[in-house]
Amino acid sequence: MEIIKETQNYIVVNKAPGEDSEHDVPRLLAEALKKENTGFLCIHRLDKTAGGLLVYGKNKAAAAELTKQLQEGTLKKSYLAIVPGIPEQTEGILRDLLYKDKTKQKMFPVKRMRKGVKEAVLSFKVADTKEWDGNVISLLEISLKTGRFHQIRCQFASRGLPLLGDGKYGSRIKTKSLCLFCRSLSFYDSVEKTEVAFTADPPAEEPWTVFSTVL
Repeated sequence: MEIIKETQNYIVVNKAPGEDSEHDVPRLLAEALKKENTGFLCIHRLDKTAGGLLVYGKNKAAAAELTKQLQEGTLKKSYLAIVPGIPEQTEGILRDLLYKDKTKQKMFPVKRMRKGVKEAVLSFKVADTKEWDGNVISLLEISLKTGRFHQIRCQFASRGLPLLGDGKYGSRIKTKSLCLFCRSLSFYDSVEKTEVAFTADPPAEEPWTVFSTVL
């Protein structure tokens, strides 16, 4: 976990793969800043096996304001992911109905709206394609229009493109960590009265480093 920026109202971090957004990161922040870990309120989450940018509110008012921005779509996030092969489209929009199986902690695409089903929408663009470890792999830039549990993982896996390292959704290519990374984050800073934006780089490890020329 790396601290990117801290203000009186929020703190932005680059979460490492393997750290839990709700528990590990607040604890690590408390240890790093020598504070109580009750002072970092989770606004949005990243899968434990993924990495990237997160913002935490440092008080209830700031957390409420950031949560409102998240719900209204003014808190914006973009992601990087690596999938096997080459998607049929170089860019596009994916729209699905997803159902969460709470027992399996996994999302499944379904054909009809019913209780427990939510619409999931994202846009993507193929940034580059390379050969790595005997496989053709593609780097994707992704923007979420909705924020569903395991959304990116499920939507691409359902199209035969499970993220590298994502055995839960059918990937047969093993990597050190799940190839999903929150690359950019922006929101309105109510104190500075301006939009603030942050970017971070994925881990300096394969297969991310294969795409170093475009990252």
